[in-house]
Amino acid sequence: MIRRYLTGPRIVVATVLLGLVGVLMAGSVRDSRRELLGARDELFLVRDSILARDDKVTADRLAKVESHLRAARSAVHRFPLGLLAPVPLLGSPVKAMDDATDAGRQGVEASRVLVDAVADFPTTSGRVGVEGRDLAPLHQASIDTQAALVKARSHLSAAEADLKGPAGAAIPLLSGPAREVRDLVADTGAQLEGSRRGLDLLAQLTNSDAEARILLLAQDSLELRPTGGFIGSFGVLSFSKGAVHLENYDSFEGLPPPDPPMEPPPVLAEFLPRWWGLSNVNWWPDFPTSAAKAREMFRRQGGGDVDAVLAITEHVMAKLVGVFGSIQVPGYDEPIVEEGFDQRVLYEVELKRPLDEPRKKFLIELSKEVFHRLFQLAPEQLPAVADVLDASVGAGDVQLWFADPKRQELLAGTAWSGALPKPSGDFLMVVDANLSASKANAELERDINYEVHRDRDGVMWSELAIELRNEGTATRINPLYNGYLRIYVPKGAKLLTTGGGAQLDEGVAPDGPYQVFSSPIVVDPGGTEQLFFQYELPSSVSASDYHLTWLRQAGTPRDTLRARVGGREFAGSAENRSLTVEADLNGNGFMDMLRRRWILRKLGL
Repeated sequence: MIRRYLTGPRIVVATVLLGLVGVLMAGSVRDSRRELLGARDELFLVRDSILARDDKVTADRLAKVESHLRAARSAVHRFPLGLLAPVPLLGSPVKAMDDATDAGRQGVEASRVLVDAVADFPTTSGRVGVEGRDLAPLHQASIDTQAALVKARSHLSAAEADLKGPAGAAIPLLSGPAREVRDLVADTGAQLEGSRRGLDLLAQLTNSDAEARILLLAQDSLELRPTGGFIGSFGVLSFSKGAVHLENYDSFEGLPPPDPPMEPPPVLAEFLPRWWGLSNVNWWPDFPTSAAKAREMFRRQGGGDVDAVLAITEHVMAKLVGVFGSIQVPGYDEPIVEEGFDQRVLYEVELKRPLDEPRKKFLIELSKEVFHRLFQLAPEQLPAVADVLDASVGAGDVQLWFADPKRQELLAGTAWSGALPKPSGDFLMVVDANLSASKANAELERDINYEVHRDRDGVMWSELAIELRNEGTATRINPLYNGYLRIYVPKGAKLLTTGGGAQLDEGVAPDGPYQVFSSPIVVDPGGTEQLFFQYELPSSVSASDYHLTWLRQAGTPRDTLRARVGGREFAGSAENRSLTVEADLNGNGFMDMLRRRWILRKLGL
C-alpha cells in the first residue's frame, strides 16, 4: 500500500519535504549550538570577573549567559524539531539541549551565590577592615562564606548531572560544547572545594579559643634554594584568642647552634661554613618535607614548638610595600617602594659601608612595619592585599604547612601546600641550589627546553637541555654562580646520555616518587654553561594518553620553560608554577628513532 502510494511524483514531493525537514532540523541544532557556545564563553568570563570582584561586569555577563541560554532553547524547540520532542530517539536533540540549558541556568545561580559571598567577605569587599587584636569579623565571614560555597556547589552538582546526557549525545554539534561546559563546571567545583577548605582553616585560626604559633621563613630568591631561597630571617606569628600578632622577627644569625645537632644532606654538608641550621634547612623542593625539618630545627635552636611553617619570598614583601605605596623605616632617609625593592635590600644588607649592627637591621625593621600595617588594614586596602596573596600563592612565593594532619589535609591539593604532585604520567622539575652564599641569582638567567619522543618499537625517551647565563659582572656578591642542580623525573626513568658536565643518577627522591638526576654547575660572571640530559621514560608513562606535569621551582619567575611534545610547543608562565601538557604520541616512532641515533652519534656514543 505504501509502496503503491509513494510512486512517481509523490516520491519526488516526499523526498523534497523530508529534505526540507532535515535542513530545518539541522539549522535548529546549529543555531542552538551557536548559542550554547556563546553561553559557555560568557561563563568563562563570569568566573574571571567574580575573581576580579567586578560586580557590574559580572552582572552584565550573567545577563548575556541567560540570553544565550534562552536563545538556545528557543532554537531547538522551533518547527519542525520542536514537534519531535516527545518522539523517542528523534527527540533526543531537544532533550539534550534542554538539559544543557538547565545546566547553564544552574551555573548562573551558582555564580550569583558566589557574587554575594565575595561581596560580604572582608578581604575581597573592602567594606570591613582588619584589626589584629580582634579577628571576629574575619572569623564570622569565613563561616558564612563556607555556607555560601556549599550552596554554590549544590548548583554545580545539579549542572553536572544535567550535562551527562548532552555530553554523551550522538550529535557532535551538541556533545562538543556540552563537554566543554562540563569541564568548566568540574574545574570550578574543584576550585570551590579548595576555597571551602581554606576558609575552614581560616575559621579555625581566627576562632576565639584558637592557639597557634606559625614559624615565618623569609626566603631570598637572589640566593636560590629548593623551596624558593636562602632563609635569611624568620619570625613567629601567634594566633591567640581571636587575635594575631608578630611575636618576634630576627636574623637567622641570632639563633644558637641546634642541640642536639642534625645531620645535613651529604651534598649540602660539603658547603656549610658551620653547623646545619634554619637558614639552609629547605633542601627538599617538596615544601611539607622541608617545613617539617624547619619545625624540628627551630625547636632545636631554642625557638620552641610551632604548629605550622609559612614561607614567603622577597617578591611578596615587595608587592605588599606596593599596596601601602611606600614605607618609611626609622633611621633610613629614603622611603622603601616596590620598584627596585630587591636591589634596595641588597644595598642595605650586603653592599653599603659601614654595615648596620646587626647587619640585617634594615630588613628586620621593615618587616615589623609591614606586618604592623597588615594587622591594622583599612577596608580599602584589603582587596589589594588579597590580590597580592592570590598571585603570590600561584607563583609559589607563599607556601604553608601544618604539623596537624587534619589541618594539613585542608591544604592538600592546593597551591598553598607547596607539595610536589603525584602525577600518573610524565613529570619534570628542575631544582637548583646556590651553594656559594652569593647573590648571583639576581643576574642568572635559565632557559630550559624539554622534548619527548617515541621510538618505532614503542620506547619513550626525553631530552632536557638547560642553559645558564650569568649576565652580571664580577662583584663581591657575584663572584661566580656555584650551583647544584637536580632533575626530578618519573620514578623508574633511566639516564641514557649526558653532556656539559659530570651528571649523576642519585636514585629515588626522598621527598616523592621520583627519580633524581643531578649535576654541579659553575657559571662565571659573563659566562654561559649548558647541561644536557637524555633519559628513557618508564613504562608507566603512556604514549597514547601522554600527560606531562612540569613544576617550576619557587623563586624562579625569570626562567624560560619550553616543552615540545607531539610536534607542538608549549611554554610556562611566571604567574603559574605548573605547566600541563596532554598529547597522543603514537605515530612518530620512526622519525624519533632516527633523531635519537643521530644524537648518539654526535655525542660519540
